[in-house]
Amino acid sequence: MESADLDGVDRGLVHALQLDGRAPFARIAGVLGVSEQTVARRYRRLTAAGMISVVGGLDGALLGYSPWTIRVRCTPDAGTAIAEALARRPDTYWVHLLSGGTEISCFTQSPDAVLLEKLPRTSRVLGMTAHSLLRGFALPGGWQGLACDGSS
Repeated sequence: MESADLDGVDRGLVHALQLDGRAPFARIAGVLGVSEQTVARRYRRLTAAGMISVVGGLDGALLGYSPWTIRVRCTPDAGTAIAEALARRPDTYWVHLLSGGTEISCFTQSPDAVLLEKLPRTSRVLGMTAHSLLRGFALPGGWQGLACDGSS
């Protein structure tokens, strides 16, 4: 797919797969009012372009996990290594390196506060802020994505 613009059928397909990643193309096609072949073709195009991938994951809210947004300030030589270590953690699902490599922003969800307790004690971490996520809101373009409170 040459463009990152998704039309209504593409967005409908993505939304359907978020609700049920194993939904049959025939059922998605029926809801979207297009043919099963159209859904299959759109799916193949979006996956080949690397725009979507269907993966399994836990809904942490249903398991009692708490979602957090964390911002870490670290020494200039440590940003990349700490960001990579955070990205390898199973409870961390989004990591960005910021501000010339001295700050990291990440989202995590966990049943306990182990990361929040361990991270500030890391020798190359200069400071950290952590905020519990109470509610998710619409993303750019009006797409709701997955709500962090367990309601999709």
